[in-house]
Amino acid sequence: MSRSLAPALALLLLPLALVAAACGDSTKKVALDQWVDGLCNAVSDYDKAAEAAGEAFIDADLADTKAAKAAFAESLAKQRDAQKAFRTAFADLGQPDIDGGKQVVDAFEQQFDENTKRTDDVEKRVAAIPDRADFLTEFLKIADDIGEPDFRPKLEAVAKDHPKVNDLIAAIEADRPCARTLFNIDAAAEPESEAWVSGVCTALGTWVQALTDGADRLDRDVARAVTVAEVERILVDFFEEALTDTRALKRSIGQLNPPPVKDGQAIHQVFVTASDELVAAMERLTREARSVNFTSVEQAQLESDRLITLIDRLFSDAASTFDELQQYDPEGLDELFQTLPECQF
Repeated sequence: MSRSLAPALALLLLPLALVAAACGDSTKKVALDQWVDGLCNAVSDYDKAAEAAGEAFIDADLADTKAAKAAFAESLAKQRDAQKAFRTAFADLGQPDIDGGKQVVDAFEQQFDENTKRTDDVEKRVAAIPDRADFLTEFLKIADDIGEPDFRPKLEAVAKDHPKVNDLIAAIEADRPCARTLFNIDAAAEPESEAWVSGVCTALGTWVQALTDGADRLDRDVARAVTVAEVERILVDFFEEALTDTRALKRSIGQLNPPPVKDGQAIHQVFVTASDELVAAMERLTREARSVNFTSVEQAQLESDRLITLIDRLFSDAASTFDELQQYDPEGLDELFQTLPECQF
């Protein structure tokens, strides 16, 4: 199964995490920060368990509808095991010791009830997909229809009468992974994600423009050159400047913090590796430019054209390196690359 379907899977299975607990001491009062820490720890544990539970479905052959349905049912069963641990952890939290603490717990339980109904609906609808139907098409229809659980509206409704609940909302928001799960925040909408994409695009755009401008100047200067020595100097100057620009690209990429998405570190490493390879390639070309010996201006101009062609190949090599990104779930980073102005070059 393509990694691009992981978000759709999450939409279908996330409600399973948030089913009302039937036990525990909801009257126990706990300091706000401790209650939120406990809640977010429970969410973190569940997220890990849920990701593992979803592997059976992520790796399913979607061309075989019957097998895909069976894989989904298997993931569903494992999800129910994961949710038991979450329910127990939530039930043991008690209630935050603030005005409106009981209402906060009630709000969670109301959302749990809605999610339980949504989960039952998902299970029935996936099981009812005809074996001869296109599973992916039908599956994505269900993902579009069910909507996404979001605790924020219910907590904000409580906060209207109990303003201290705004502090609880802020505390959850401060734990970004926890907030992404409970408040249905797209990881790509995080400021850190946009900063990373913007930084990558700015670095690449600056590098591409510098090499393009340098190549244009090289063409003009070589065409006007009248001696072999002039062409040699022009060529070496160009490659040394291009090497400086490529090393600047590497530094800029290396200084960025990986985006806060599931595969963020691996995605960032692809760009780091690509910039390393570009520097190594440019160093080879610069050494070659320094070592050339021409016997005529015409030969020098032809050699200049050949080396510039190798520069063009660098752009293609960089593009092929980025093919490795296809194995990772971008979680919306791809949309940022398509929409941020600095990425349109």
